[in-house]
Amino acid sequence: MSASIIGLSPTLVTLTTSVPAFKPGTIGGFDDATADGTSVVGYKEYIYGTATAAITALGYACVEGVLNANFSMITTANTAAGQLGGHGSRVGVAQAAMATGDFGWFQIVGKGSLRCLASAAIGTRLNTTATAGAVDDDGTASSRAINGIVIKTVVGGAEATCPDARFSYPTVGATL
Repeated sequence: MSASIIGLSPTLVTLTTSVPAFKPGTIGGFDDATADGTSVVGYKEYIYGTATAAITALGYACVEGVLNANFSMITTANTAAGQLGGHGSRVGVAQAAMATGDFGWFQIVGKGSLRCLASAAIGTRLNTTATAGAVDDDGTASSRAINGIVIKTVVGGAEATCPDARFSYPTVGATL
């Protein structure tokens, strides 16, 4: 379990030209007492990392590369066998848009938002897609399973950010 960190603001982005607010790889968490309409949100945990390429926005899934806490938006290509984000690699979900080289927080535990393709269903195995940063439940051949993430709300007929995902130390899984 991580420690609460004074100054942990999930949407904080430190520009590449600045000194990072925390050491990349720092893990911090807190109990989020913000009500989600029905209950307290609960414990959340994040890892502070570097964007190795531009990250579009909140909720985009990212995979850790060769260096600790270097993240890029997840795709089927960058998680394939022999790639730096292959089997067992950590997955984190961006909390804000970032440019290449920016520093920010990636969620790894708790309730959060996740970018999904059309018609992703509740409680299904999620997998990588050709769409950078988005996951789906379609089981496309050669995609990779994403272990440790489940969505609790159906995604409609178009690509969207699901506000009701649960993260439990997600990793890249087996090839489908």
